Amino acid sequence: METDILSIENLSCDFLTVEGIVYALSGINLRLKRGEIHGLVGESGCGKSVTSRAILGLVDKKHTRLKGSIRFHGDNLLKLSEKEMRAIRGMRISMIFQDPLNSLSPLETVGSQIEETMSNHMTLSKEELQIKTESLLEKVGLRKETAKRYPFELSGGMQQRVMIAQAISCDPELLIADEPTTALDLTIQAQVLELLRSLQKELSLTILLITHNFALVTENCDNASVMYAGRIVETAPVKDLIQSPQHPYTKALINCIPRVTALEVPVPGNTKQREKLQVISGSPPRLYDPIKACPFAPRCPLTDNICDEMPLVTDLGGGKSVCCHMAKGR
Repeated sequence: METDILSIENLSCDFLTVEGIVYALSGINLRLKRGEIHGLVGESGCGKSVTSRAILGLVDKKHTRLKGSIRFHGDNLLKLSEKEMRAIRGMRISMIFQDPLNSLSPLETVGSQIEETMSNHMTLSKEELQIKTESLLEKVGLRKETAKRYPFELSGGMQQRVMIAQAISCDPELLIADEPTTALDLTIQAQVLELLRSLQKELSLTILLITHNFALVTENCDNASVMYAGRIVETAPVKDLIQSPQHPYTKALINCIPRVTALEVPVPGNTKQREKLQVISGSPPRLYDPIKACPFAPRCPLTDNICDEMPLVTDLGGGKSVCCHMAKGR
């Protein structure tokens, strides 16, 4: 029986800044099933990374207001102390950050950094730490001698593999991958994502894959949630999301995926028109004021008078939900 390993309910996150309050998240709901790869996709600034940091308790609590709940195996992470969160962070829930070169210390070898992660949560001898570190590096496709090298001596793809080895070193149940391939070329991107899929199957991991690239979601995820302006506007199995998107923003993102026909080089004398790459007109709203209407309405081709009111989330069944007045499945 499928069970939820993580359940986010009505989560709101406000940042208190010198320019005013930033309403970064506005009542999001998200469920991750054990053993799935769940994509969280949307434009930059929509709240994807804020969601991941809220899960791990990495937001500045002095200047942040968090409401709602984040339940991991039933325990509300927002109610735990920092000491209790440190026992979970890196051990039961781990994270791969976007830029490995900024996440890894340039002053320590990659082996010592992996060992430090394990020693914070596990009681192992120095020899055991070294043996397991070398085993982890080999598991992610690197030679065990890599443990003696410094991050700046490695390529971007190798650095990201080191980050993955560090993230799985304590056998976590949930792995959050925040834009893990953004700085990599396409070939290395494919290798890193294939590695994540392989590890997910081998280690029975649950993975939350955060990305702005919808194509990565369609190729690697079981289910996906689409974010816009601090809200989750649609959730569905990836096949349903591609074949029958319910929210206009989801449809617009899918239409922005480059297709081979749009990249063909025109032949002289051939009057056939190339397919143009589609874009979403307009810009996301600023989040310095509470949004009372549908946030996508100014950019939506289906806008009607009813969109002056904030739509509610509608459960469509089968793991699908949508937050839109104009959705076909409502």
